[in-house]
Formats: sequence, structure tokens, C-alpha cells
Amino acid sequence: MSLKTCSLAPDVLVVTGDAYASNTTLFLNGPDVLMVDALGSRADAEALRRFVQDELHARVRLAVCTHGFSDHLAALQAFPEALVLAHERIEDTFRAERYQSEEEAGFFRAPELRVSAGPLHLQWGRHALEVFPNTGHTTSTLNIDVPSLDLLFSADTAVGNMAYFAYGAPEAIDAALACSEARGRSRVIQGHGGVVSPRTLSSARHYLRALEAAVREARGEPERVRAISLDDCLPADVRTSDFEEVFHQRNLEEVITRRLWG
Repeated sequence: MSLKTCSLAPDVLVVTGDAYASNTTLFLNGPDVLMVDALGSRADAEALRRFVQDELHARVRLAVCTHGFSDHLAALQAFPEALVLAHERIEDTFRAERYQSEEEAGFFRAPELRVSAGPLHLQWGRHALEVFPNTGHTTSTLNIDVPSLDLLFSADTAVGNMAYFAYGAPEAIDAALACSEARGRSRVIQGHGGVVSPRTLSSARHYLRALEAAVREARGEPERVRAISLDDCLPADVRTSDFEEVFHQRNLEEVITRRLWG
């Protein structure tokens, strides 16, 4: 089991696991670690525990969850000494999840600290973190703004270059994307895939608008909706991935089932 690590600063590491390419970010303050999100498998969680203990010689003291889906919660139980901070509705998101393995069903850990209206300001070493609700993708989504790193944690409000709306209304997700985009940061960390460009946020908004137009053109007819390609819904210079294609196909089924834009 291998973890990919990327240093954003001498005291900040982004770690990406094998399962779902889920991220965790470690803020170091001497021997104490603040962890944002918690990877997607027990194997990745155990590898992270060993990395923190044996290579960083540190302990996770606080874990912040950007939302309640299981592919970001695996390592919470690997660091039982850490306090967990999450949105007050994290349980609702976890219970609503449709695609969850038997292993993933055991990842939930109730938070000791909860955010409701927010924002919440944390100081960890030299970094000030603003944790604020930005619901849309889920009812428990938090974003985190870190001015010292010119960085925003956008959670899964954007998934790659597109948006996934199985658990929220497209217009609510678009509003959340606009909120994330308004922070104006030059670096973004989503739930998956390491550090990405802030252009992913504008691309995800483009995706929602283009998909709506394509569905309206298809008059909501199921077979015509299913034929809408991901390439046609993204900016012309954006390359699609297999990961995004999975969520695009799920979106098309949501359009049909919920009769969106028909």
C-alpha cells in the first residue's frame, strides 16, 4: 500500500490514498497534527497511521471532515486520540449514501465538535483556517479557507471538472461552487486527486449549465438524455477522465428519475 505525498509548505502535506484517490491534508505544529479528511479505505488509513507515527513522529490531535461520505472517513478510527470536527448534519449525509461497501459502512465516527452556522476560526501553528458551511453537494459540506497557503478546501462540491448532484439540487450546488470560487484562491483541494486548479470550480459551473441546456434540448426523453456526452458538457479544452464519467452517468440517471429540466 502506497500513499502519495505532496508538500505545500514545510509544515503542510497533502496525502492521497490508493482508494478513490481520496485526500487527507496534514498541518504540522511540532508533534501535533491537524488532519483535513481521512482517506477511503482501512488499508490507506493504516498506512497513514504508520506515516504519521513512524515518519513524522507526530500525533493527530484534530480531524476536520469536509463532509460525511465514507470515502473521506476511513482514518478517523485510526487516530482515536484525535477530536473530530464536522458539520452538525454529518450523520444525515453518511446515512444517505447510496454507494457504500460493507467496509465503508463501518467508517463513521461521531464528531466531538460540530459546526452549524459558522464560520469557525482555527489557528494551527502559523496557519489560520476558516471553516465554514457551504452546503449544496451534501447537507454537511464544509469548506476551509487557508489564506497563508492561498488555498481553499472545496470538498466534493466539484468532482474533478464537473459537479455531482445525486444528493443535492443542481442550483444549490451551483451556488456553493460560486461561494467557493468567490474566495479567489490559486489552489484548491477537492475530496480526491491532490491539489488542483481553481478553474475546476468554474468548469463545474459550466458543466451544470451545459448539461441543463442539453437536457432541455433532449426534452427530457430518457434515451436522448442518456446519450448526452460528458465532453459536450465541459469546456472545450478540458480533458475528461474515467472518474468523472462515472459521476456523469449517475447524473444522467438523476435527471431522468427526478425529471430535472424536462
